[in-house]
Amino acid sequence: MIDALNISESGLHATQKWIDSISNNVANMQTVGYKKMSVSFANMVNQPATTGAAPTSNAQETNTYGIGTQVSSVNSVFTNGSIKSTNKELDLAIQGNGFFEVVRSDGTFAYTRAGQFKINNEGVLTTIGGLPLSSDIRVSPDVSAVEIQPNGQVKGHVTSTGEVLELGELRIANVMDPHALKAVGNGLYINDSSVSGDANQITLESSGTNGTGQLLQGFLEMSNVDLIEEMSSLVLAQRAYQLNARIIQTADQVMETINNLRR
Repeated sequence: MIDALNISESGLHATQKWIDSISNNVANMQTVGYKKMSVSFANMVNQPATTGAAPTSNAQETNTYGIGTQVSSVNSVFTNGSIKSTNKELDLAIQGNGFFEVVRSDGTFAYTRAGQFKINNEGVLTTIGGLPLSSDIRVSPDVSAVEIQPNGQVKGHVTSTGEVLELGELRIANVMDPHALKAVGNGLYINDSSVSGDANQITLESSGTNGTGQLLQGFLEMSNVDLIEEMSSLVLAQRAYQLNARIIQTADQVMETINNLRR
């Protein structure tokens, strides 16, 4: 009965994390560039006691049994979200698999699909949170309109003189394996140092090359959360939670019966 309690307890903890993930996804349905989270589970098995002699494969199978469930990983799902028109010149969406590369306050790079940008007091193109793009796009004060072409070329239009200024190229980060990225909040991801090899290779590419995708000015990529899918998952998670709770109740009833028999 103690084993049953431990198994159901692990199931409750794992299912609670599942429900929390679903709740977070639903709460961010309208968040620009948000990528939903997916929870993966793994069986917990006992560790057979080791003896001086090497156990046979049959012994391993006999002595190994499940002792519960645990969350093995919580990963972001990097499918593309819907594209929404905003008609704002500093709103950008990537029609492809690339990321915007920004510079954090500590000098390290982060990556995002949230394309809401602004021009700060120094004329630097930054995210809404104030992080500058690694492409270092600077807009002079006399520029009245900014044009960002699909190939990443940024131009500034000076209304007073009709002059068109070349402001630089907004390059897109090509992430070899997006699942090697680690979420750090506010729609930002960093290269996970625990992942080795080519999986975490990131290069800056011109827009439209090597599968990075093209830039769309005046558009934003919305969340990739599907409400119907999340509600279906929530029903399954609630049922799993109820079943684990019922095991605890059943185990409690059995132990109460055993105690009464001993009196």
